[in-house]
Amino acid sequence: PATCWTVEECEARLKRELNIYEDAIERLVTVPLNRNQADAIISFVFNCGVGALEKSTLLKLLNQGKYEQVPAQLMKWVNAGGKRYAGLVRRREAEGIRRGRGWKGAA
Repeated sequence: PATCWTVEECEARLKRELNIYEDAIERLVTVPLNRNQADAIISFVFNCGVGALEKSTLLKLLNQGKYEQVPAQLMKWVNAGGKRYAGLVRRREAEGIRRGRGWKGAA
């Protein structure tokens, strides 16, 4: 049978998951992030997982302070099952451009 959750249960679960992602980012990212940049990385981790971030070139470059390379790295994560998905392209663009606000460094 399908599980039926209340809005409150959904919000509580989302909050718990976001806390896990925020904690992982605080542990893994060694350079300062502004709120928009942190939100973009949280969105990425929410979608791809902590393990994906841990092993990524994106994290290596970010921790080297190469903020400007983050949007291009995000765009490498647009495939699922070997197929490019327009929805993932839009998500990565949002993380890299709108949420990242240029990725010139933490402001």
